[in-house]
Amino acid sequence: MTHHLEEIPPGFDRILLMGDGCVVGAGPIGETLTSELLSTTFGMPIEVERRGERYTAWSPG
Repeated sequence: MTHHLEEIPPGFDRILLMGDGCVVGAGPIGETLTSELLSTTFGMPIEVERRGERYTAWSPG
């Protein structure tokens, strides 16, 4: 388990997003690890970017 997208090992293909003890999203990383779902998960605007096999996230503004 991690709260840092940069720590997701290459080769992992599924993800579970939880916020306030509830599942916000689950499924293939490429379809589930989105800015919209991550923003919902953490209750604030978050942008997600994929670079090769790694992901990064930041709060805009």
